[in-house]
Amino acid sequence: MENKIKELFAAILKMNAEAISDSATPRNISGWDSLQHMFLVSGFEEEFGIEIEPEEAVEMYRDYSAFKSVVAKKLGQALWPAGKR
Repeated sequence: MENKIKELFAAILKMNAEAISDSATPRNISGWDSLQHMFLVSGFEEEFGIEIEPEEAVEMYRDYSAFKSVVAKKLGQALWPAGKR
């Protein structure tokens, strides 16, 4: 699931998925501004059939790690296998 999240994130921002790390932020990804963030949120809602609350969308704008954690939580899945956290 983590790869699918990263691939969709990269596709929406039109960038290479390998350039995305957990520490990636809007400050160090040139295409990730507030408007693109709304496209990210709506794209993930549509792709996964989830609803992201406004407070969660704000949290997701902090960094990529927060972004994927909210998506995983909405999907009811852990991002890491047991024992790998």
